[in-house]
Amino acid sequence: MKHSILMKRLCTVLLGGLSLFGSHAQTQTSAVMAERELVSDFEYLVELLETTHPDPYSGFGGKFFFHKAAFELENRLRSTPHSLQDFHEQISIFLSRLQDGHTSLFRPSASDSRMQRMLPLRLKVIPEELIVVGLPKADRHLLGSRVVAVNGDSLQTVLARAAGLRACENLYDRYFLVSRQLAHEEFLRQLFPEQRDTVLLTLLTPEGRTQRLRLPLLPAREASAGITATAATSLELPGQNLAYRYVDRKKQVMYFNVDMIYGRDNFEFIYRNKWGGLMEQMAYYYQSMGQRMPADTLEAINNIPSFSETFAEMLTEMRRNQSEVLIIDLRGNGGGWTPITLPTLYQLYGPRCFSVDMGDFYQLVSPLLMRKQNTDLAHFNRSRNANWKMGDYTLAVKDTAAAPPTIEGLCKDHTYISSVPHLLTAQNGKPLYTPRQVFVVTDSETFSAAFHYAFYLWKLGAIIVGVPSRQAPNTFMEQTSFSLPYTGLRGSISNSIQIFLPAADRRAKIFYPDWMPTYKDYKKHKFDVNTEILFLLDKL
Repeated sequence: MKHSILMKRLCTVLLGGLSLFGSHAQTQTSAVMAERELVSDFEYLVELLETTHPDPYSGFGGKFFFHKAAFELENRLRSTPHSLQDFHEQISIFLSRLQDGHTSLFRPSASDSRMQRMLPLRLKVIPEELIVVGLPKADRHLLGSRVVAVNGDSLQTVLARAAGLRACENLYDRYFLVSRQLAHEEFLRQLFPEQRDTVLLTLLTPEGRTQRLRLPLLPAREASAGITATAATSLELPGQNLAYRYVDRKKQVMYFNVDMIYGRDNFEFIYRNKWGGLMEQMAYYYQSMGQRMPADTLEAINNIPSFSETFAEMLTEMRRNQSEVLIIDLRGNGGGWTPITLPTLYQLYGPRCFSVDMGDFYQLVSPLLMRKQNTDLAHFNRSRNANWKMGDYTLAVKDTAAAPPTIEGLCKDHTYISSVPHLLTAQNGKPLYTPRQVFVVTDSETFSAAFHYAFYLWKLGAIIVGVPSRQAPNTFMEQTSFSLPYTGLRGSISNSIQIFLPAADRRAKIFYPDWMPTYKDYKKHKFDVNTEILFLLDKL
């Protein structure tokens, strides 16, 4: 029963880790802003943190130290002229203390990033390492090399310094941040205040030699075009979200690609319930898919595949061929809507998924949460048969007399969100098909709703393969959007806390896969971009 209570709470875990609103249309990022505007916006943000975030204090050492840090930052804003970019950097440093990947202030301008200089460099996170996977052609022989130091500072020093600039939930979040941002001049200058026009990398080559590589900062387009040596792949895998295909001739090993936890299911839900953000989220989805979004809203929704309908089609094909293995690929998946993944658990395992303890999840009742859900406190309480006040956590007494959950009830109260609930009820309380083994492939980018999906599948018996996620199992969750009144900068604040594992569990902060490839495995497969999949196939 504990799982059913959790699932009811998870029906509101919507915007996973996807930074849908990562840029605001500000152009004067370098212009000095009025002191009173920046101070007012910061005071507004502090108020939002205290009323919305489930625990804004612990990362600072307690409530007093939270307010002390806020006071000190406010004084800096008053005493020193700041540009919008400076303001964003200072706020990001302040928020980094939370160690919460769902609470952040988004970058002030997308155009500015295009104007920034960059390194012709691409990095990848593997277990306990950061390797080079993109370079100028002249440096091709260094592909697969491990990063040892940057500008003479050890990688561990750089990782620790990066965690003081942006919120990082665990070591792999630090790896992820450095892998994505090290090539950007703006980030480099935060790491190295004396940064000039080149960066010195100390590398350990695949042959075990230490070699130095100096790369220039170039205009962004020139830097991107300069990455002419990259890791390739020997596997032909479907590239579209929610696409599937067999990876063997005997049709025993099915591969399912999930790039983002989005489907027609969640967009229909937003549309029916008149929640905000529909057009922005759909625009983001279509842009990510490289597709043109239809002008008609209903057409745009209907053109998006349903998560659970596609999953049903795939399992039906597997049942027809009595396929033994399902591989669910969540690499590169930044999240989305957790409730649209839940029907697939039922499709795979039937009612057993209702009774497995998945951990605890609690929200903090706040005005920002009410606004997000387009509701008020009275309706919020009625829908949950509760009597919470603003500032309460959604703690609830387990109803031992409650009837066991049914798929019909879970779909009706939107705990499970599906465009095709009739397919679920047609299962008649049985799995649609359960293969002999389910594998879930993760990397450092697997985050939020994608992490939830991996974790729930693991609790039900799946084997996790690949690189640890930057998402901590015990952490804060759910993006609740806001805008600062004067600068117009946008951001998000977590409104919930999840406790999936005991605090003493080695996986409480880093969700280590059951099977992790080593550097030798990556070298064996010539640093193929799909080494994690090849590593898994080797074991089958």
